[in-house]
Amino acid sequence: MKTLIQEEFEIEERLRIKKYYSTNKKKLSGFENFDDFSDWYFHELYFFVNKCHYCETSIFIIRELLNNNIIQYRRVGKSGTRGANFEIDRMNPFDGYSRENCVLSCYYCNNDKSNTFNYEIYRNIIAPCKKEAWKLIYKDFKNNQL
Repeated sequence: MKTLIQEEFEIEERLRIKKYYSTNKKKLSGFENFDDFSDWYFHELYFFVNKCHYCETSIFIIRELLNNNIIQYRRVGKSGTRGANFEIDRMNPFDGYSRENCVLSCYYCNNDKSNTFNYEIYRNIIAPCKKEAWKLIYKDFKNNQL
């Protein structure tokens, strides 16, 4: 059973990805249409239980840390931010955006991996360390709330 936060998140994500698709339709040409993209997106979201493909950290934990100023949003442009939403990462940055080449990742993993690390190195070596770091940050945050 979904919590109210999860239900609100899903509604927010449906609106966000619709806007994202219409703005980025050209680069998302590996998806047949919006419905194909949306089906892929929500399959990934449910399959990974709202967790980053790489570090396996819940987007709800990341948002809680952001909202409590434990970690910072990344400012982009005049009024935009990154950090509170999943991003679409291409496992192979030299191939296009498609079901076969894309995963949902938190901003922090997407930014770290960039075009610097290949999928296997990031997923198998760096991401497990990042997962442990998130656990420690969150545990420290929770302990300091008591």
